[in-house]
Amino acid sequence: MPPLGLGTIEAARRRLRPHLVPTALVGLEGGELAVKPEYLQPGGSFKIRGAFNCILQLADEQKQRGVVAYSTGNHAQAVALAAQAVSTRATIVMSPDVPDHKLMATCRLGAHVVMAASTSEARRRAAEDIAAREGLVLIPPYDDLAVVAGQGTIGLEILDQRVPAAVYVPVGGGGLIAGIAAAVKQRAPSVRIIGVEPKAENDAYLSWNAGNRIGLPRPSRSIADAIKVQIPGETTFALMRRYVDDMVLVDDAEIVEAMRHYHRETGHRLEPAGAAALAAALGRPRGGVGAVVCIGSGGNVAVERFEELVGQGAGPQ
Repeated sequence: MPPLGLGTIEAARRRLRPHLVPTALVGLEGGELAVKPEYLQPGGSFKIRGAFNCILQLADEQKQRGVVAYSTGNHAQAVALAAQAVSTRATIVMSPDVPDHKLMATCRLGAHVVMAASTSEARRRAAEDIAAREGLVLIPPYDDLAVVAGQGTIGLEILDQRVPAAVYVPVGGGGLIAGIAAAVKQRAPSVRIIGVEPKAENDAYLSWNAGNRIGLPRPSRSIADAIKVQIPGETTFALMRRYVDDMVLVDDAEIVEAMRHYHRETGHRLEPAGAAALAAALGRPRGGVGAVVCIGSGGNVAVERFEELVGQGAGPQ
């Protein structure tokens, strides 16, 4: 029995259907390349799928107590939105280096924000302490099967729309790629699943190649803040080892060029982490290999930051 079966992911899709709309593929370069625009989801990223799938399964007594999460921004907004939808309170552990617009957006959604040191481990420990002390339900950003199943619904949608030769997926803690890979490989085993990490934040790349989890001592200076996690999750890594075909690295310059390319083609802004998968696909030959889908995982980037990175006007999206 797979650790995350298709039935569980299908159940997540049925659970999410009243709340979220599937994102249609955006074709580029004559259709050879496509982006799955998860930045169009509420909260501006794919994270809403996992957060909703987890929170919708809470018992009434758990909803009365409230939830706590830890995040660099996108999961924070997703949990705050999902908590609003079921009328429960949300506490979010963030860090002082989180982009201001992500912090403010989380606060505007009614969440109570608590600060911790600027590592994924520090945020996790702070959230676990709050959960134990206040009786809140912890909603992990990635290392939880309900969260992973929610992200896996992206894989089902891709196969409904197209059976590509490969799917490129950005990797932080591994929840997104674990869910997509589990969904796609159990339905269409020939589709290659390729994880993408920044060269400076390469813990998942090192771990996948070594066959065991390897952590980094501190966050890097990569611009891809949403996937700066210093070690993949235990649950997600097991699924990555089972279903992922390859891991590749991109540098910040390649990410910026992908952001520029996508904006030029569509008028839409991808945040740096959201452009990592596209950066990998653009930087590798695709002739004759078939259609490729890249996950545009998020678009939570301030216009000023986008212009600073890309170096061109980026009007309203």
